[in-house]
Amino acid sequence: MLARLVELGVWGAVLTGLTVVFIGPVSPVEMVVACVSALGGAFAARGMRLAAGVHLRGGRGAVRALRALPGSVVRGLALLTGAMAPGHPGGRVRRVRLRAGAGAGWAGTLLAASPDTCVLDVPNDDEVIVHALRPKAGPVEEAVARTDGAR
Repeated sequence: MLARLVELGVWGAVLTGLTVVFIGPVSPVEMVVACVSALGGAFAARGMRLAAGVHLRGGRGAVRALRALPGSVVRGLALLTGAMAPGHPGGRVRRVRLRAGAGAGWAGTLLAASPDTCVLDVPNDDEVIVHALRPKAGPVEEAVARTDGAR
């Protein structure tokens, strides 16, 4: 019961936040409408997640990856800007094997949030295929990827 309420609260907060960001300065009446609409959207989002059979699990490395995300976004923007220059070698496709306990859904989302990394596929629960502009793993990738030699 508590997990259901937390999930609905998170969905409601995210949807209300998006509404406020897209509308701009809101009046009290608009805020009430945004909250009520977000509550309906939260129930719909939870229902769709349950219907799709998606379960939240595998949070190992999530906090470390979230801490690394802002710096990764700034560095990614710099790399993306540099990639527009003539003669840039381009990116490369690589497989990221996720560490045990990391969920492919949230890990792929955080990897895709950096401007220099594009998630192409999630073939397995423990693997993500990315196109990256940087030759080595970035901080978010290091937080979610297996260490060398780990199985």
